[in-house]
Amino acid sequence: MLESAYPFYFIQKDKGDSEGLLRILLYRFKSAKSKLVYIVRVEEYEHNIYAVKFYQKSHSLSKNKYRIMTNTNEPRRIINTCINIMLTIYQSNKKASFGFVGANGFDEDISCTKRYRVYSRIIATYFSDEYFYHKENIDKSAYMLINNISLDENPNLVEQIESFFIKQYDYFGNCSADVTR
Repeated sequence: MLESAYPFYFIQKDKGDSEGLLRILLYRFKSAKSKLVYIVRVEEYEHNIYAVKFYQKSHSLSKNKYRIMTNTNEPRRIINTCINIMLTIYQSNKKASFGFVGANGFDEDISCTKRYRVYSRIIATYFSDEYFYHKENIDKSAYMLINNISLDENPNLVEQIESFFIKQYDYFGNCSADVTR
């Protein structure tokens, strides 16, 4: 576990609310610096894929909750807390793979967003190629960490995951700029 993170608490587990979405896991943590409370929503999909999203609790009813900047100048501790949640999931499911999208700010295009650039640098630092295959889509500011155990068992896993998300979410249609690390 990363030390420069906040303590987090599991809130609840809900059933998925769409095809392919199996479960929704909710966590919370509070910033010691800003005193703001954050919610981490982890969506579990088929193929042991977990999509990690977070937002400030006071923005929970906003349709733009993932786009609003808090301007607290503490992104590393917040992201490290999300990473610790990911590590907790990985400890209980050694086939877990992860994904995220760096949401665009209000004055930004969806390609290679500021959030994406920060998240991808931190993720590349903490998640080894030994355990995860790193797959990026810069055009959509999306990043996948595909578990190597799962990939060894299913060599078509990356294509199956991409097909699933393209079919489920209009956002991922017409994906073209992929990068592999």
